[in-house]
Amino acid sequence: MKILPELFTYEDVEELYPNIKNFYAFVNRATKRGEIKKIKKGLYALVDRATGGIYVSRFQIASRLFNDSYFSYHEALEYYGLTTQVFVSRFTYLTHVYVNDLEFENIVYSSKMSMCNLEIINHMKENGVRVVSLERAIIDSIDNPGYAGGLEEIEYALDACRDLHLEKVIKMLEFYDKAYLYQKVGYLFEKHFGNRVPESFYQLCLSKSGNKIQYFESKVGFAKLVLKWKLMVPIERSMPDEIF
Repeated sequence: MKILPELFTYEDVEELYPNIKNFYAFVNRATKRGEIKKIKKGLYALVDRATGGIYVSRFQIASRLFNDSYFSYHEALEYYGLTTQVFVSRFTYLTHVYVNDLEFENIVYSSKMSMCNLEIINHMKENGVRVVSLERAIIDSIDNPGYAGGLEEIEYALDACRDLHLEKVIKMLEFYDKAYLYQKVGYLFEKHFGNRVPESFYQLCLSKSGNKIQYFESKVGFAKLVLKWKLMVPIERSMPDEIF
């Protein structure tokens, strides 16, 4: 068999198969022999004969499903090694259009539409992935905790991450321009980073926050008020100076 990439489309191997009919004839034969697996129409993965599995990861597959696909949220936090759990049956990836779910080897690849082009890092040549920066992954996750495995997972990531570039954080906050997001980010950064983050950042978040008290991943009867940030947070995650 000719030397093929571990993950490929026809465009990737056109030099090897100038005649597209010959390419698809090869695909049919190789698939029947168990040498490659079809992920979706036009996208194929080489099989490791020693294990019967494919060489590439979920991260690489999601990055190749479409020309503009990439990943954020829990998947990006996991990629950066900042999670306590792995989503084994679902992988959320981002595109600029909505597409139907795709299932491959018991994993459902589900798209989420995003019109944000900021902080997308293209590592396709190095390791075959397109992933958002750590800063965007954090902000995206705080914006939509359900896509990040919940607040506990976000807080673990904040405790585990060594360094964040505030200018990138601010760029993402300005793009989304949500008062509630400023509240949540200000609260969580103050809780986990304290004076390691300049006071000017917290003042920025306060100036952009709304006046409405919001329930942040908490329920009535199981929350207490963080007066400074006007957030009702779960009691077990409260800051020392919160007011009941």
